[in-house]
Amino acid sequence: APPPAFGSPDFVAALAEVRQISDTRTAEQLAIATYWNLQQSGRRNAPFNNRAVALIRENHLNDAEAARIMFLMNSAMFDALVGCFDAKYHYWFIRPPQADPAITTPVGLPPHPSYPSAHSCVSGSMSSVLMAIFPDEAAELDAMATEAGVSRIYAGIHYLFDSEVGIALGRNVAALALAANLDEVAVLP
Repeated sequence: APPPAFGSPDFVAALAEVRQISDTRTAEQLAIATYWNLQQSGRRNAPFNNRAVALIRENHLNDAEAARIMFLMNSAMFDALVGCFDAKYHYWFIRPPQADPAITTPVGLPPHPSYPSAHSCVSGSMSSVLMAIFPDEAAELDAMATEAGVSRIYAGIHYLFDSEVGIALGRNVAALALAANLDEVAVLP
């Protein structure tokens, strides 16, 4: 679905939330914004990859099981990014500091539209694959995904609805990845 219309009550409320955080950003919020900015991108997703490796080791999984988990998680992440950037360039939604120049950004402003949050798309997909495989770790993995999304609000570069929709998009893509039959081998002519 599209983001709230620019100037609508929902948009104004979301923008005010980002502005309030920007005006009162705590040291903890700054640390969270900085951590996720440095640790997660389309090229580097250390928190979820590192947690996956730790879970694989803790559960004494073999190499084939490990490869399958890492493949599912990272392929879901890349597919989520395709959907995310398709939506970003379809909706071309303005970022908070572009709508309100008084909003400060302790991290660089990404050079692409706001909606939905790519960090949330990535986190939603990677956490969902891991939650399906390691259900006992679901609460921790969900908290990681939520924090990654919120970090972008703390950074002043996303609205809450960007994060919520991004996580939902990532979770939907992960469900498709998990439903795929990886044992079927396509034979190319």
